[in-house]
Amino acid sequence: MPQPFVKTLSQLPGYEGEGVTFLEEHEAETISSSYVRLAKGQSTTIGNHDDEEEIYIIMGGRASLRLNQTVHEVGFGDVVYIPRDVEHQATCVSDEDFEYICVANWPDRIPGQPVHHK
Repeated sequence: MPQPFVKTLSQLPGYEGEGVTFLEEHEAETISSSYVRLAKGQSTTIGNHDDEEEIYIIMGGRASLRLNQTVHEVGFGDVVYIPRDVEHQATCVSDEDFEYICVANWPDRIPGQPVHHK
């Protein structure tokens, strides 16, 4: 059974790099969450998940965010919802690092069963 916790992002291994997963799959029933940081010109890998929804909470910087064929410029304070089967990729376009929290949800996951990513 999952247990509540409090963690400090800046104290987690990987925080100073490109990011860190701070809510592991075994720590929750249907969600995972991570902090992501991209330097100017860096991009995330192209994602597309038929079993997963994602929410991005933008914490700093600006990025060009492609959702399928539409490109959005996003920055601090923006919240992005990415439903299943949407191809997505973020590229930092600011001198400041692009930072966001990603919350991923597997709506069909049965609590207590492992997540199988596709």
